[in-house]
Amino acid sequence: MLVRLEEKEFDKIFSKLKEQVYEYNSKISGNEVYLKPYHVVYKNGKKYIYIGKYWYKLEKYNGKIKWIYLGKDKPFADLPDPPKFPEFTIIKDEKSYIVDEKFLNNF
Repeated sequence: MLVRLEEKEFDKIFSKLKEQVYEYNSKISGNEVYLKPYHVVYKNGKKYIYIGKYWYKLEKYNGKIKWIYLGKDKPFADLPDPPKFPEFTIIKDEKSYIVDEKFLNNF
């Protein structure tokens, strides 16, 4: 079931989720791979947000940092398991955020 959240309410939850990913990335920092905290896709006038879903490697090219996509699966088996987030999509429309009820059950 989909639920609408106002921006302030969503921001509190979103900050907590990003913090979990940042903490995880600090634990695995020596491996040169990272779980991307969030990924945003714009389509048909809406913004879709995915949290902790994609793995990347950071590389430097000409003094600039470039994110190299590695996939959805943990790239090295010996890495600790990342935080568990239910499979859900967050949609931002003109008025509010639309989330699956599972999103709220985590908080």
